[in-house]
Amino acid sequence: MLTALHGFTETDDVWSEVLEPLKRPLRCPLLPGHGWRPCPAGTSIKSVASELAAKLPANGDLLGYSLGGRIALQLALDHPTKLSRLVLISSTAGLRDAKEREKRVRHDHAFAEVLEEDGLGPFVAWWESNPALKPARVMPRALIEQLRCRRLNQDPRGLAGVLRHLGTGEMPDLWPRLGELKLPVLLIAGESDPRYVEVMKAMAAKIPNARLELVPGCGHAVHREAPNELIDLLRAFLA
Repeated sequence: MLTALHGFTETDDVWSEVLEPLKRPLRCPLLPGHGWRPCPAGTSIKSVASELAAKLPANGDLLGYSLGGRIALQLALDHPTKLSRLVLISSTAGLRDAKEREKRVRHDHAFAEVLEEDGLGPFVAWWESNPALKPARVMPRALIEQLRCRRLNQDPRGLAGVLRHLGTGEMPDLWPRLGELKLPVLLIAGESDPRYVEVMKAMAAKIPNARLELVPGCGHAVHREAPNELIDLLRAFLA
């Protein structure tokens, strides 16, 4: 069984679409703050990881993208006997510098207020214009419109809760613990996503049984920009 965790502003159906060619049992939980799920005070990366671990089948495989990858990493470290293999896409082990964490918390809380006061329109416009999140590959217009509609159909209160409670600044610094991972780990980043290429190279150097794959000409959302290449990488790793 492969459990797949979506990213920020996505929903559980993203993986049922992208991973269908794998033709294997798939579980795609909806993360707090997305779709119908609230993200109340008290929610944390650690609490979500524990909630998911309680429902995971034994010896399953876990995949996470971006936000989902941060939760997946926490789960793998806190519940090591639950998993056989781990896949992290465009994700991180947290911010190592305390001042950087504080800066990120202020940034995320400010955007949470924008979401609550102005609604999804301005936030989605900013999201789509952010150079770090723009696709490096040309994507079909129909897919771009579909993704925009899905973002605009989210609950702004839920996404604001995610920014406040599950943001990178609120995440524990997991870098010192990466050496605890004993299972096979596949790290994937888009070659045109320099920030995460650097981060995931550093993670690969600290994880004993890690393999790093960089997808050429691809940005942050590898699963959307390069679904066929992703499927090939997953088939080889999960075989």
